Amino acid sequence: MNPVSGESVFGGQAITQCLSPRILVVMKNWLGDLLFQMPALNLIKQKYPGAVITCIAPERCREILLAHPSVSDFLSFDEKSTHRSWISRMRFILELRERGPWDQGYLFHRSRSRAVFLVLAGVRERIGYGKGRKRFLSQAIEEPVQPMHQLDYFLNMMKGAGFELSSEKEYRFFYNEEDERQALEILGANGIEKNAKYICFHLGANWEPKRWPPEHFAALADKIEARWHFPVVVTGSQNDRPLFEEFIKGVSHRFPKMVTDPFIIDLVGKTGLRVSAAIYKHAACLVTGDSGPMHIASGVGAPVVALFGPTDPKLTGPRGTGESIVLQYIPPGYEVPFFGKDLPEGGWLSRITPDEVFDAIERLVKK
Repeated sequence: MNPVSGESVFGGQAITQCLSPRILVVMKNWLGDLLFQMPALNLIKQKYPGAVITCIAPERCREILLAHPSVSDFLSFDEKSTHRSWISRMRFILELRERGPWDQGYLFHRSRSRAVFLVLAGVRERIGYGKGRKRFLSQAIEEPVQPMHQLDYFLNMMKGAGFELSSEKEYRFFYNEEDERQALEILGANGIEKNAKYICFHLGANWEPKRWPPEHFAALADKIEARWHFPVVVTGSQNDRPLFEEFIKGVSHRFPKMVTDPFIIDLVGKTGLRVSAAIYKHAACLVTGDSGPMHIASGVGAPVVALFGPTDPKLTGPRGTGESIVLQYIPPGYEVPFFGKDLPEGGWLSRITPDEVFDAIERLVKK
């Protein structure tokens, strides 16, 4: 540090060590990606404790980021909806300039246009991976050669930017006391008292090959009822209603007593992400495919049985504080991660049997 100016050298650039540096962080868009970036976000706050950190992400990420203790503010940007036109994007840049000046900007997104935003917004120091964006960054980090888990990918960027990595190699999902209160109230209203055991199912995923068949979930519910008689709490967004209807149809036809008991508790489309997180926190475990809720549950410390098909758990598997068991089926002749369109006959996850998943649940429940 220069004792006269109070400046330190960072990537060849002089950065004023003000008490409250103003920092922009451009996040990736999806829930899992968001959580993979959390340890890197924590490093920024640890290095600059007084920093005012503003995160840029689509609106659906607002409630998650504002609950995070390192985040001071949130700005919504979504190039597929509210910011599709160049006029709306220029308005967004003007808003950034009006909210400035910005001392630093971290580009966690791969987008070249977002790198340009940081330049046009007048951000003094712009840090990110340089591939395709080097000319717009004041410190361009070299991309790793070998594939790595996405959480490690963002930590690698921070290391390249001169940050000292901590021992934290897990992500955490945060919610507040009101979310907890609502979760316990919802559970109680459905007959689940505090400290009672239950198991959560999440049926959905953002790509059909990542979904375990609803009829497999129905068969698994029967095994859970027969072995423990734990209630099954089914979560999801409103878009998952068709999957739930298919699941409940399978339960009704094959195991009608589980519907009349009632043994299945329907919360699909009825809770926000943070309330769902509190529900997962108190569950014996969550069963799900490779989905956002898989990462939420792992992030709050809940046990997770994660079912993988065309994606690679070594790159995007659960890395939260909760214990997880990953089951994966890769059809002969296929490799993961899979980006093609020619899907295997019979689907990806249908070959993972309810018996296998039940055995995994039993291993977690016994602990």
